[in-house]
Amino acid sequence: MNRIRPFLVTLAALALLGAAWAQTRGGTLVAAWANPVGLDPHATSAYYSYQTLQQVLETLVDFDNEQNMVPKLAESWTVSDDGLTYTFNLRSDVQFSNGRGFTADDVKYTYDRLLDPDTASGNAWRLGAIDSIEVVDDYTVVFNLNTVNTGFLGKLASGSPVGIIARESVEDGTIDTAPVGTGPFKITDYQPGTVVMLERNEFYWGTDANGTQLPYLDALELRIIPDDSVKRSALVSGDVDWTITVPPQALAELDARDDVVVDRSAAPAYWYIGVNTERAPLDDVRVRQAISYAIDRGQITEAATFGTGVPTQDPIPSVSAWAFDYAPYEQNLAQAQALLEEAGVADGFDMLIMPTTEYEESIRAAQVIQAQLAPLGINVTLDTREWADWLDTQGQGNYDTFVCSWNVLLDPDDFFYAQHKTGEVFNFTGYTNPTVDDLLDRGRQETEFADRYAIYEQINREIVNDAVYIYLYNPGNIQAYAANVNGYTARGDQTIRFVSTYLD
Repeated sequence: MNRIRPFLVTLAALALLGAAWAQTRGGTLVAAWANPVGLDPHATSAYYSYQTLQQVLETLVDFDNEQNMVPKLAESWTVSDDGLTYTFNLRSDVQFSNGRGFTADDVKYTYDRLLDPDTASGNAWRLGAIDSIEVVDDYTVVFNLNTVNTGFLGKLASGSPVGIIARESVEDGTIDTAPVGTGPFKITDYQPGTVVMLERNEFYWGTDANGTQLPYLDALELRIIPDDSVKRSALVSGDVDWTITVPPQALAELDARDDVVVDRSAAPAYWYIGVNTERAPLDDVRVRQAISYAIDRGQITEAATFGTGVPTQDPIPSVSAWAFDYAPYEQNLAQAQALLEEAGVADGFDMLIMPTTEYEESIRAAQVIQAQLAPLGINVTLDTREWADWLDTQGQGNYDTFVCSWNVLLDPDDFFYAQHKTGEVFNFTGYTNPTVDDLLDRGRQETEFADRYAIYEQINREIVNDAVYIYLYNPGNIQAYAANVNGYTARGDQTIRFVSTYLD
């Protein structure tokens, strides 16, 4: 017996190791998701599209969980003394999910397509003015900039909108439904409004600290569930393992459960009222300022987020080093009325506000805004639309005002450039301010923090004063998942990544 016992102990230990392996390898994570609006990273502007693509596409450089710049598809990089030339040395062990090797040609192809005017990408603004992209050899690529862009590396780390794509998915026409990337998963089925299915990329290059190939999961099933309360019910009933949004009114109940984890981080994001500056009387800055004076942001935030957001009058949250805390608009109905009288609309006017069914908090916010503007005679009608219709209507400029958010914003340029630079694709309000345009260009070229801070502080003040965006609150980044989901963390940059996630 004594000689057999050590052997039995060894077998028991191996069995435990096998059980531990089984906990970290395999299985399908079922996530309550929302509907992507196209999966071409150069064409879409939808948050849920980007988060889907986050599992598929990778960038040259990346941010870690503490927002430090780290290598990704590029092992290293150098920047010329004049700040105009960026040279990237690429990994040589990377394959796309179709098995083809990744090279510098793929980097050039991706960014040439992104910057091509015929592509008309809303994400081209991220890169600024690029003179040329040169392939030196299979694993060296050079970006030559026309002007200094201090935030250039950060833009290259801004997630799936600038992720590397394989040209095959453009050439065969599947770029909008199943783009091919180098990421941990590949899309195998996309049924709009129903589900996105992803399977492990068998060619994925990434490994964990022990050298084990990632990802751990066999597959992801992203179920399209538009209603947040249904997402919550699916989570607590065990129908899904993870949910991309949590109804804020359910947070206390979910926090109290032993079988659910509520994961929070600060969000580099803001919610706002976008105002069409090309429609009277909203084209008058005094009318826009009157609206900003009339609203109570605390009430709006409480109704929209059930206390999980932080009221704000400018976009950058207080946790950021770039926060300015400019707040000239405490609620003042008398001041609002005086501005309306100066603008010649003392008796008020009719106004549409456009929320979307995709974000229930946009409807709750719009309802409070509607009530708060009524004492001024501003008769607000809610024009609530499905997400795809909302995006199209916004893009065509066929609105008075809308309620929405901007997300995944890290550099101060991210908070202002695409939204407020004259003629930019995402400048849906028609806003133009030569002072802001000049400052935005200068902000990209300034390298010293203090000088750059002063530039963006002035940009922030100009835009808040012009009330083209009427800022409401900074949200939290909140996800919830079953207690047997491990290796997932709500990230400070809002990107959702399942590469290290596994199921107990």
